[in-house]
This record gives sequence, structure tokens and C-alpha cells, in this order.
Amino acid sequence: MARVIVAALGGLLVAGRVSAFDPLATADALRKDLPGFVDPLGRVCQPPKGALSLSAAVDIALCRNPTTRATWAAARQQAAALGSAESAWLPSIAASASDTWQTGQRVDVTGGLIGATQRTTDAAVNLSWTLYDFGARGGRIASAQHLLDAAALSASSTMQRVILAVVQGYYGIVAADADFAAAKVNEAAAERSLEVARAKQGAGVSTLADVLQAETAYDQAVLARVQADGSVKSSRGTLAVALGVAANQPFTLTPQPVPAEVPGLTTRIADLLAEAERQRPDLAAARAQSDAARAGVTVARAAGLPTITIGAGRNFVDESALAPHQNYNTIGVSVSLPIFTGFSTTYGVRHAKAALEAAEADAEQVRLAVSLDVWNAYYSLETAIQQLTATQALLKAAASNQEVAIGRYEAGVATIVEVLTAQSAASSARIQRVGAEYGWQVARAQLALALGRLTSAEPLAASSNP
Repeated sequence: MARVIVAALGGLLVAGRVSAFDPLATADALRKDLPGFVDPLGRVCQPPKGALSLSAAVDIALCRNPTTRATWAAARQQAAALGSAESAWLPSIAASASDTWQTGQRVDVTGGLIGATQRTTDAAVNLSWTLYDFGARGGRIASAQHLLDAAALSASSTMQRVILAVVQGYYGIVAADADFAAAKVNEAAAERSLEVARAKQGAGVSTLADVLQAETAYDQAVLARVQADGSVKSSRGTLAVALGVAANQPFTLTPQPVPAEVPGLTTRIADLLAEAERQRPDLAAARAQSDAARAGVTVARAAGLPTITIGAGRNFVDESALAPHQNYNTIGVSVSLPIFTGFSTTYGVRHAKAALEAAEADAEQVRLAVSLDVWNAYYSLETAIQQLTATQALLKAAASNQEVAIGRYEAGVATIVEVLTAQSAASSARIQRVGAEYGWQVARAQLALALGRLTSAEPLAASSNP
């Protein structure tokens, strides 16, 4: 209570010097649950320009994405609800005034007739302050505080998922660009095979069937390149919308290449599970909801208990010359005791207890879901690391095999089928390599999200290790 009164007085002193009047400092209560995030309210969020790094893309999305702005607004709304609840610690002061005239024949308080014009002026200032209500006020404030914690933590969880969407969109473009580059390489290789087949047919050392097979492979390569080009454009639109700009917003990327040596997982899964239980915001939000429901039980019980209130007033009444001036003070203490409420208190407590039980079950469900998220993300990253190693060797072998096959065909010791098979294997290896790199980038982000670390692009540095 003392904190609220001091904060209110401090707020009144600085009210003229700040644009957002927050006498009960609810914004501070909101920010403590959102470390690492900045409220986009009032920020100038410029659209992407020029080369765009992953960290810059994340910052833009956290400022411009409508989802992040909406979740911040919801958290600020709950902060205002906390301020409204905490204001119950302070007295209510109301002022009233009136000025009336009476004319014509009428009966005064003594029963006699009067005809003179009478003017009555009165003014009053009244104060009401709840002294004690057996926990109802404290329970409502505690519930509002827990609900604010839940709203802020839910906002943190939502923004981390926005960051994941940006990571997926960002490296989705990188992967699409790599697929397009691989498709052009495959097209060039198929064109080379077609030229060799035509030259050998012209020299009379191969058949038309070889040419037709090479033409089919080339046409398929052209189609794959066209499809890859379309995927690039689609991926760019997806990232643009995740950043909170129109799909046609132009930008370029400056991605960091996948390191030649990818660090392996060294942290035990048990340690990561424990870390996730400590810092996952959605789990903390579910627990805060449970705490709010527990405070709701206190409020429900207090509904059947007395309320003690102090009241005070200052009154002034002037009834012209017909009565003496009245200028007096009033003060009193009132006790309100509910005797019978139709069993509403009984069922209110039952309702609150059931809500608490449901909230506790929900928190346990979220805890189990968190453990599954960490488990799946951990082994997805482990698999992605192994795929990087495997595809690197595969790509090297497939490229060598392709060169050998086309050389053997030119020398007349291999068939066109061997060439096309080698080209297909090389094309598949390039695509698998691109998928492995994309999978590794996204798997790291998914593990950071599962641990509750994904508050920026920093946990995705190539040197970071879960």
C-alpha cells in the first residue's frame, strides 16, 4: 500500500513533464517480464533498405510486425488493469456544487407561504477510503499482477515465435536462392550433355535415342529452374510480410554462410530441459495464470466478509436570507456486513476453485509440451548436424561422378543413360545440401525457441552452442 501511495504522489509531481502519465508505475511492472524486448509504441520503424542482416530483419519485425504490436498492446492493457486494481489502495475524492433559484408562491419548511425569490448555493467535497475488506482488495490486485505477468510472458512467447518466422523466412530465401543457383548449374550440365549427344550423333557414333533422352533431361532441368525462380519470389514475399511490410518491398540479404566445421551438441538434454522449465515464457505465463486463479479464490471468499470504510466531507450551504449559512465537516466510519446473499458467495468460491484447478492442469500440460519441444528440437538439430556432414561428402562425390560420366561418354566408353543418371544424382545432392543447410539454420532457431532464448538473433550466431 505504501508503495502505491508514494508512486501516486511521485506521479502527480511529474505529471506535467511526461507524455504518458503512469502514476502507479505499471509500465515498469510490464517491462520486468519482457527483458530484451523494446515496446514498439512511439518507435519509428523504418522498412528494410539495402542489405539486410538477420539481426536487422529481426529488429524490424519486432517493431513493425502487427502480431508483435498487438501483443504489446494486450500487455499494456493488462498493465492498465493492474493500475486500476491498485488504485483501490487510494481514497476516492468527489466534489459537487449547485446553484438554484426558486420563485413564486410555495410552502417553506414551516408550512407558511412565501413568494420571495430564493437562491440556494451549496458545495461539498467528499472522501471515501476503504480501510479493510478482509483480503478482497489485495486479492484483486494480486490477480491483476499475475495476469499482467501472464500477458507479458505471453507477449514474450509470441515475439519469440515471430523471430522464428523471420528466421524461417530469411533462410527460406537463402535456400530458395541456392536452389535456383543449383537449378541453373543442373540446366547448364544438361545442356552440355545435350550438345555432346548431338555432336556424337552428327559424327555417327550415337543414336537419335541418346539425343532425345538428353533433350528430355534438359527440358526437365529448364522446368526445374523456372520453378526455383518462382520459389525465390514467393519466399521473398513471405519474409516481407513477416517483417511487417508489403510483399513487394525490395531488399537484399547478407546471410552468413554455414561454417565449414559445425559445432556439435555438447549440453545434456536433461540440462536443457531444466533450463527450459526455468525460462520458457509460455510456461511462466501458464503458472502466472494459475497464481491469478489462486488469488481469485481469495477474492471470492472475501465477498462474504465485512468491509470497513472511512468517509469524510466538507459542506457549504447558503439559502439566501431565509436560513443561516451552513458550513460544516463530516467524518464517519461505516461497516458493511453481508448477511445473506442467496448463496452467491458459496458458489463464487466453488467457481474460483474450479478455475484454479483448470489453470493448474493447463500449467502442467504446458510443462509437458515444453519438454516435448526441447526433446524434438534437440534431436532435430542433432540430425541436421549429421545431415550437413553427410551431404557435404555426398555433394563432392556426386559432382566427381558427373564429371567422370560425361568424360567417359565423350570418349565413347559410357552410355547416355550413365550420364543422365550421374547428372540426376548430382542434382539431387545439390538439393539435399541446400535442404541440410536450411534445416540446420532453422533447427538452431527452434531449439533456441524451445529453451526460451530466442529474444534476438544473438543465440543464432554460428559459434553459439546449446
